[in-house]
Amino acid sequence: MNRERSSSQREISEVETRKTRSRYDRISPVYDLFESLAERSKISSWRRLLFQQVEGPTMLEVGVGTGKNFPYYPPGLEVTAIDLSEGMLSRARKKLANYPSARINLRIMDVQKLDLEEGSFDTAVATFVFCSVSLGLSGNYTLYRY
Repeated sequence: MNRERSSSQREISEVETRKTRSRYDRISPVYDLFESLAERSKISSWRRLLFQQVEGPTMLEVGVGTGKNFPYYPPGLEVTAIDLSEGMLSRARKKLANYPSARINLRIMDVQKLDLEEGSFDTAVATFVFCSVSLGLSGNYTLYRY
């Protein structure tokens, strides 16, 4: 029974992941526009506070999206930034051109199937991600390994 449930849960998770990827690929061209009011009112100050807490020279950002956090990265930080959606990463690549000295490696990757060496980052950050991930908040515990 446990084996069946586990297999069934994996299948549901994979279906949900495909739906999430497709949704973000579709909305990526207008994502920043839709988020702009919230960004100006509260979120930008929250991002600033968050990134003041970053320690160490290396950081993993999960769910980099369109690169909204780029302006808040501390100088000299080496970042691996992942996202499930190629559409969102495409937008992030365009923004990256505005930060020529930034050391940001953008990769397409599912947080539920991280292909990274454990313990390879000093800090891991995820902003507004786990509401869109099948595994939900349990993904936070996964990040502790990195």
